[in-house]
Amino acid sequence: MSRFDVLRKEIANIQSKHRARPEMMRGLKVPYYRRGEMAIPGFRMAKGGDIETDGRIQSLRVMNKAAELPIDFFFYDLEDAAPDNPDFKVYARRFIVEALTTNDYGKRVVGFRPNNIRTSYFEQDLIEVLSGAGHRLDALVIPKTEYAEEVQDIVQIVRDIQRIAGHPNVPALEILIESPRALLEAEKIAAIDGVASLIFGSWDFARTISGKVTPEGWLEEQAFARQMLPIVAAAYGKDAVDAVTATLPLRPKKPAAMDEATYNIALSLPASSLDPAKYSEEFIAAMRKKERALELVRRDAENARAIGYAAKWILHPDQIEPVHSAWSPDHKTAKTALDLVAHYTRAARSGSGAEVDEDRLADKAVIGTEWWQVLGGLRAGTLTDADVQATGFDLETLQRTVVTHDQHQTLQKEGFSS
Repeated sequence: MSRFDVLRKEIANIQSKHRARPEMMRGLKVPYYRRGEMAIPGFRMAKGGDIETDGRIQSLRVMNKAAELPIDFFFYDLEDAAPDNPDFKVYARRFIVEALTTNDYGKRVVGFRPNNIRTSYFEQDLIEVLSGAGHRLDALVIPKTEYAEEVQDIVQIVRDIQRIAGHPNVPALEILIESPRALLEAEKIAAIDGVASLIFGSWDFARTISGKVTPEGWLEEQAFARQMLPIVAAAYGKDAVDAVTATLPLRPKKPAAMDEATYNIALSLPASSLDPAKYSEEFIAAMRKKERALELVRRDAENARAIGYAAKWILHPDQIEPVHSAWSPDHKTAKTALDLVAHYTRAARSGSGAEVDEDRLADKAVIGTEWWQVLGGLRAGTLTDADVQATGFDLETLQRTVVTHDQHQTLQKEGFSS
């Protein structure tokens, strides 16, 4: 055996070691797909109502509506959206279990948020909701995290409760990063088996560093922390979820003198088209404020998509469409990306490693970024199987174009195989 033969064997052994640790990227270890995550209050009651009757009716009305919203992922909230009062928390847990066990959620990803591990509510939140309805849950949203060790402990607690309750599944954890300590621990948290995502909590983060969140400027004010999370999460095959936009698209109240039909028509029109002689200046100003709030959430979502976030937090139903749209390319955009991948695949087979796409050099790296648009189009339904077939390649062959070597399977799970 020649010295080169010996060296080849050594190289093969080295390659085998590193092939076992392929390139990591976003979403490889996340068991579900979503573009937006919406918080649904676990308790709602008008002042002075009876908890067992009025509280139950109003709470379930709100939670049941989540089963009808066009949202990918929602979670019932026992933390900020439930009163910080032991008497109310008891009923909120019961109502959440009832909602989870009676609704049909279709393909929606379903979760709940307990109070944080340092509160007196934490134990009962987990035991009651998981033992009663853990089989219906895909995820838990964990707030006010400080250390990776506590996340690891929560993973074990969740597994133990599910086992004791006889539930076959183990919900994934989505961890809110809301403080400077949590940000420093983010890499350790992302590395934990059982964690699916890191969520940026901009308001609590600002609170803990004595900062601020402004609707117009928070993308710059919190740029460093916000950009770090998609990088850290992707390094471990996890997702990052962007914070909620700092202003809500609240609908103007119906003026007393305005009939319901006129009001509904006004809500469907742009503020610039409303006649001041028919609608008050106050109403038109409120409509402009609502439109600006929607412009901001659309801007924020598109920015989040561009810097690597997998989804965005949602607090209001009117935010669903602009948030989902950021991760749902239209047919033209997705088809252009698909055609570029197919063109590159043909070129690679004929001996070319790069092609010119208008003013870009379309090499493997560029094609890899376009592949996310293909996946987004397939998931959103704007791109079809027929579009893929029209390229002359199947999806697996096109996917192979964007990976880096034969043993590299990193896009298979993130691909449209599920």
